[in-house]
Amino acid sequence: HDILPGTCIPKAYEYSWNDEVVALNCFAEVLQNSVGAVAGELDTHAQGVPLVVYNPLSIDREDVATAELDLPGGASGVQVFDGTGRAVPTQLLGATGDRVKFIFLAKVPSVGFAVFDARATAAPVASSQLKVTDRSLENSRYRVTLDDAGDVASVFDKAAKRELLARPARLEFLYEKPRLYPAWNTDWADRQKAPLGFVTGPATISVEENGPVRVALRVARSTRGSTFVQTLRLSAGAAGDRVEVACHIEWQSRECCVKAEFPLAVTNSLATYNWDLGKIERGNNNPKKYEVPSHQWFDLTDQGGAYGVSILNDAKYGSDKPADNDLRLTLLRTPGVRHDYREQQWQDWGKHDFVYGIYGHPGDWRAGRSDWQAARLGQPLLAFRTLPHPGPLGRSYSWLRLNNASLAVRAIKLAEDRNEVIVRLQELDGAGTKRATLTPAVELSAATEVNGLETPLHAIPGRRHNLKLEFKPYQIRSLALKLNSAVEAPAELGTPVALPYNLDGFSFNQNRADGSFDEGGRT
Repeated sequence: HDILPGTCIPKAYEYSWNDEVVALNCFAEVLQNSVGAVAGELDTHAQGVPLVVYNPLSIDREDVATAELDLPGGASGVQVFDGTGRAVPTQLLGATGDRVKFIFLAKVPSVGFAVFDARATAAPVASSQLKVTDRSLENSRYRVTLDDAGDVASVFDKAAKRELLARPARLEFLYEKPRLYPAWNTDWADRQKAPLGFVTGPATISVEENGPVRVALRVARSTRGSTFVQTLRLSAGAAGDRVEVACHIEWQSRECCVKAEFPLAVTNSLATYNWDLGKIERGNNNPKKYEVPSHQWFDLTDQGGAYGVSILNDAKYGSDKPADNDLRLTLLRTPGVRHDYREQQWQDWGKHDFVYGIYGHPGDWRAGRSDWQAARLGQPLLAFRTLPHPGPLGRSYSWLRLNNASLAVRAIKLAEDRNEVIVRLQELDGAGTKRATLTPAVELSAATEVNGLETPLHAIPGRRHNLKLEFKPYQIRSLALKLNSAVEAPAELGTPVALPYNLDGFSFNQNRADGSFDEGGRT
């Protein structure tokens, strides 16, 4: 619709060499077209280049958005303005000719969109409360210090006046050579051994970013045949409530895994692990549980419940707890092999990019809203370049809102066989609530609770503009909403294409040539 090609951040993948990448390309295309449909109805007038920023989460948020675009005539700087014309913190990351890449601090409503205006400027961007030296980072919330080895020696919560670490947080190697099934198994006997060593270096530490939006230190080291580049980041505003560590690892280490260790200043025999649709408490490592799963975050809160630390991550799911104050996140793993599965001796070899974070909070994970901090890390704001025009939806638009931060929208989709929208919600805290209100942007004609197959269960009474809901602990509820749309966007035109399905592409193992995928009978 209204989004210019190639301006989606992140971009669709270029190479479709497996099912996962095909799916990622498809989802990127759906996202870009969907945002374009909404952008076409927003008021995107701008003095410079209009940007639409999309927030996929069901909370209002302030976070860092990234954009890359052409500014006519070239620019030594760029300044972004919000929908009211107010300048927001903006930071140039790089410029080549007319092409500029920059970040800016954006406030975007729940499941919503906000219009911004990017203008070229020759004036340098003013500084902020952010500080960086060759060994430290600081924002209004944290002061982070590195030692000469490149490890995080201190994370001090200035608001709570608490140190998060008992000793430096290091990357450690553990021996891995299971007796059976190396790709899947980790042996308790190996886990009890002392670490093989740590990522040491020598470390090359440099200032990577220094501006009003974000400060960052780059730490580069090589150990055991692998190269580790970690970029530690602190942001301004509400985006600065977590310490982020962006990792680029070129992994070629054998018979080991590498874990990020967090020796914390809080202590508890139990840690809480997020399972996405629930949480579970676990104790320290034992012969039955010494590598355990979690999604997005796991947390250690002191026994009195006064303060806790959540470890956030966007792509890693294994972890363990060696002691009452020690958490570890598994990053990469290449097991040693014996007689079988020889190919697994190179498992995980290659280049890896991922992010994890450290988040300190007063109270437990519920009070600290660790669910939302992890979601903000894993689902960043997305900026799209668009075209200038008037629009009935204004400069900011929220598709729906919830009045309770203990609830989350898990999915929004069109119903499979009727003109309704399915909204799937869940209670996050395991406590339940009787005071929940769901407010869509437009009036409701009807609301029906449905099951996972979208079979109607019962009507939900409510006003035209909101629904009153109750939730049991961790309950998932799916609603089919019939909406009175305030804006009718032009329909997409499509032409059916006949696709002949006439190839026998599968065969039994004992007769592999029983197929017609090509002239040689291969399948």
